[in-house]
Amino acid sequence: MSGTGSCLTGPRQKNWGIFEARPTGVFPPGALNSMLTASIFALVLQCGTTAAAAIVAVFTPTVGLGCRSLGYILYGGIALLILFLTIVSTLLARISETRNERSTIVKCFTAFIATAFHKISHLLAFINVTGLILLSCFQFSNFLDNCYCNASVIGRGTDSYVAGSYEGWIPTMRNSRIGATILAASSVSIYMFFLWLISTPPPAVDDL
Repeated sequence: MSGTGSCLTGPRQKNWGIFEARPTGVFPPGALNSMLTASIFALVLQCGTTAAAAIVAVFTPTVGLGCRSLGYILYGGIALLILFLTIVSTLLARISETRNERSTIVKCFTAFIATAFHKISHLLAFINVTGLILLSCFQFSNFLDNCYCNASVIGRGTDSYVAGSYEGWIPTMRNSRIGATILAASSVSIYMFFLWLISTPPPAVDDL
């Protein structure tokens, strides 16, 4: 973490945080703000693209929560849990590193929790990416093209039915796809702008 601290506190380092950076005694100045900002933009990208995929699946007849949309929602939910565990693990690891040697119990406990969360997040990430690949394979191989999935039994329950024709659903399908495309494109654009912003070299001190 010392390398990270030196990068964050350099004279030419920009403050990308949303709030004013203040030293905390545990984290380098600006570290928490940078982490918060990066996490927010990661959430925008993750939620925007996952929600767009779920919207298309939900509003494709038979309209309702089905196998495909549930798969996307589970993927997005697990991804958010991974992000949360990663952030908490990083914070606890830093606290453990900077804890006074006299606080041995607290130091060991925070280190244990940080390591456990780190390993759990790695396991969940492996499960999540494997599930996403399998979901894609099931879709392209028509494995999900069955009565249970096509009738959206998960969401509609006893009101489930299989749509024999898309007649009358064309406006709904078109509008949902337009909205999903705009949502996904906006999320990606915002995230790309953030990457461009942080990759722009800061001006030299002499030029300020």
